[in-house]
Amino acid sequence: MADTMPVQPLERKERNAYVSSGARPAKETTFREWVVTNQIGISLTTLAMLLALHNLYPSLRPYTQPFFQLSYYDEASNSYVQGWDDVYFVLSATIALTGIRAIAIEWVMQPIARASGLKRKNAVRIAEQGWMAMYYGFIWVVGLYLWKTSYYWGDFAAMWSQWPARPLSGLMKWYLLVELAFLMQQIFVIHVEERRKDHVQMLSHHIITSALLGSAYIYAMYNVSNVVLCLMDIVDVLLPSAKILKYLKYETACNIGFGLFMSTWLLTRHMIYPVVCWSVYHQLPLNLNYGCYSGSTSEFISAEPPNSFAYMLGPYFSLDNPICFNPTLKWIFLGLLLVIESLSIVWFSMIVRVAYGVICGGNAEDSRSDEEDEVEVPSYSASHAPLHLAAKDGVTVELVEGEEAPGLDRRRSNGTASVRARGRGRVPFDQSDRKALLGRIGCEKPT
Repeated sequence: MADTMPVQPLERKERNAYVSSGARPAKETTFREWVVTNQIGISLTTLAMLLALHNLYPSLRPYTQPFFQLSYYDEASNSYVQGWDDVYFVLSATIALTGIRAIAIEWVMQPIARASGLKRKNAVRIAEQGWMAMYYGFIWVVGLYLWKTSYYWGDFAAMWSQWPARPLSGLMKWYLLVELAFLMQQIFVIHVEERRKDHVQMLSHHIITSALLGSAYIYAMYNVSNVVLCLMDIVDVLLPSAKILKYLKYETACNIGFGLFMSTWLLTRHMIYPVVCWSVYHQLPLNLNYGCYSGSTSEFISAEPPNSFAYMLGPYFSLDNPICFNPTLKWIFLGLLLVIESLSIVWFSMIVRVAYGVICGGNAEDSRSDEEDEVEVPSYSASHAPLHLAAKDGVTVELVEGEEAPGLDRRRSNGTASVRARGRGRVPFDQSDRKALLGRIGCEKPT
């Protein structure tokens, strides 16, 4: 009789096992979630493989060396020029920054924040802001040193006086390539990690800035790149610092820091930065002769480009191709700068709204749309805590027996049902521009 008993399919057995035990199958991990979880391992493994190939196979070193050191060094002048091998350095720097960021957040800053008594959500946020403050603080000091020791410090017209001279110092080249790698890493981060409300705006900003920085590098406009990056980076040092003060519950210090951040933003992005744009519009034609120059010797060749369009792409393919500049290129370059300024104006209008709220008695707010922690609060009667608010707040509510909570998980114990809401934990009581402040401006109110 045992031989004639039908054999139940394996899938049906597993499904029946879940039904009988009351358990649910584990949620499958998506590729994006896997990448986020394993950023450290992916980065270190990739770099370790490149290093192994570089050290174990000497014949491959001409191909692996550009990943680890700057290319196109000229011993005679003790300087560097550009070339396609710089792409490999940017790629390896992007991978390295991804790993360094994950290590700094997960292994250093987040454990320190948790040891200080912060809950998981605030510990993660303070770690993220700590990394931003650390990177921008370091790279801004490097950029300011290059600017302060340059011949164009305090004289924007001088930025164009030596164009199109290609050679640049090793520190300047490293600085520009690392800044470009950081922008690439930021594009990667906003795609693999949880999407923010300002995803489209931040993605547009990073793409435009990357295109502008990359083109300025190819066209040997290192000076203006250095100035613009310095003006932008100082703001990104102050904002994370103000947020860290907020997460540590230093409300007054946070508001003072936010005021300093706002003042610096106004000075650098809406006073000095427009002067740079004016220099491109007015001073560039006065100090730079329109026409084409030799890509290798920087000698003047002709007053007119050899063709209508291809001359723009020539410097991207070879240093020997002519490098030209004319009103068309000036307006393309200036247009990209003005697009960045337009985004800054939109963001600053929202900063002003936050500042107005602070003056009226509130606090600077963070508009990020992260998942909130599940927060335990004292039990409320069902008549005093509407279920739709409880579900949005993500709190645990004790219901009277027999009270139903459609759409929520219930666990009955001693005549009560513990209901825990799922999903996002913030009541969307304000969907105005102030709440959706681009760039996560301001600081988070205490939960």
